[in-house]
Amino acid sequence: MDKLNVFQLREAVVGEYRDYVQSFIKIADPHMQSFVDEKLGDGELWPPAALQLNPAFKMDATLGEMAEEGAVTRETARFFGESLRLYRHQREAIDIGLRGESFVVTTGTGSGKSLAYLVPIYDAIIREGAGKFASARAMLVYPMNALINSQRNALEEFRLNAPDSPVRFARYTGQDRVEARNEILRNPPHILLTNFMMAEYILTRPAEVPLLKTATRDLRTLVMDELHYYRGRQGADVAMLSRRIQEKAGRDLQVIATSATMVAGGSRAERNETAAEVASKFFGLTIPPERVVDETLRRSATAPKPIGADALRAAVESPPPAESESAVRSHPLAAWAEDAFGLEEENGRLVRRAPRTFDDAVRELANESGAPSGRCEKSLSAVLRAAANAETEDASGRALAFRLHQWLSSGDSVYATLEPAGKRTFRMVGQFKADESRLLFPIAFCRECGQDYYLVSRVAGGGTERLLPRSPMRGGDSDGNGADGFFCLKSDGLWSGEYADLPDFWFEERKSGVRVK
Repeated sequence: MDKLNVFQLREAVVGEYRDYVQSFIKIADPHMQSFVDEKLGDGELWPPAALQLNPAFKMDATLGEMAEEGAVTRETARFFGESLRLYRHQREAIDIGLRGESFVVTTGTGSGKSLAYLVPIYDAIIREGAGKFASARAMLVYPMNALINSQRNALEEFRLNAPDSPVRFARYTGQDRVEARNEILRNPPHILLTNFMMAEYILTRPAEVPLLKTATRDLRTLVMDELHYYRGRQGADVAMLSRRIQEKAGRDLQVIATSATMVAGGSRAERNETAAEVASKFFGLTIPPERVVDETLRRSATAPKPIGADALRAAVESPPPAESESAVRSHPLAAWAEDAFGLEEENGRLVRRAPRTFDDAVRELANESGAPSGRCEKSLSAVLRAAANAETEDASGRALAFRLHQWLSSGDSVYATLEPAGKRTFRMVGQFKADESRLLFPIAFCRECGQDYYLVSRVAGGGTERLLPRSPMRGGDSDGNGADGFFCLKSDGLWSGEYADLPDFWFEERKSGVRVK
């Protein structure tokens, strides 16, 4: 089976979309056709792809080693896997959770945020004795059922390590059959996975009383996953829900929030302070910035980064690496690529670099090395392709794993000033004015002949009539400010031939006969 070349895939997808878009573009005006062709050639609807590496996380102890230290129980290590090695940020969050303190995890997607709260919750239940709880010990609230299903499946996988585990967990959502929900009500789990709508029902519907029947004694932890999901009015509603859950317990709970995209911009200290402030306001509790856990990154490349034009040019001219992680990590261009697409330093600490286009990185590599751009593109893409196709060799993560982001736009419209054909100004992005004296009107095109028509509203006032731009997103009916219609510049032969193909409502009767409005 041929291995995937993501760069060729991107070109194929963009090429097919380009052919699709151009297949229904028919423009009679040569000036406008030239303008549209130029914009499409520049990638107006398919900008260059942005590339970002998934940084490698610094590793920490295994759960077995934590059990040896006495940090977690042996039962906890057995359930999740004694050989499971944690990331540094997972260990930091778990340590906070084991102390019973509230915290926020703001690490990226795929960083194992769920283990950061599941491990201390499970460990606390084991230490306290699973048999003492008559209703939920921890409530995990997710914004959508897909996340609940994924989390439940992960817990079922962990249970295979310890089938005799006394800790019970269950999903309680509207997608479950009545029989399954009734069984949960008869025998409430220690760990309840639900969504914010069902959490509201659990607080208000008499039938759900058993789930939090002994909340004042049993409920200890409230987890809000993907906190950034809750915004505006809905965010205020769910924030109040979290406080009502705590009111049901009769005390401040240990609250835990996770989010990969809660805060952007600013220094690390500023980001953590903002995240702490948002979570504190949401839960109605004080969560200090030192209990915001973010990523601790490490370098994946093992070869030193080439310094100087000669060393970098030699790296560019090196043979491509074999498709193995060790070969990719040790390639002389790997460290440069890791910095170009994945990492940057902030006050001596490695942080994620924002996505950038592949073409931009190729230009930088060519400038720094003095090597031809074509050679730089070939070498850099070869290193990334080898990384994408390499077999995983250990638990430390893939070498130079990356994501390619390609945006495809459906486009807006062509906009033009109301002037003679040869003097018109065109735009591809909607705006009201070309300059202080000229308006821009959206254009519609005849599918048969390509004739362009201005989308206008005819507005009367002060004894005169004006044509104003009409939004292409609006329907054909007037919005009350004028008569909506189409306007075209006079051209020879525009209405020559039969009118049979025109819609009936385009015509009006005059003394001189029927004519197009």
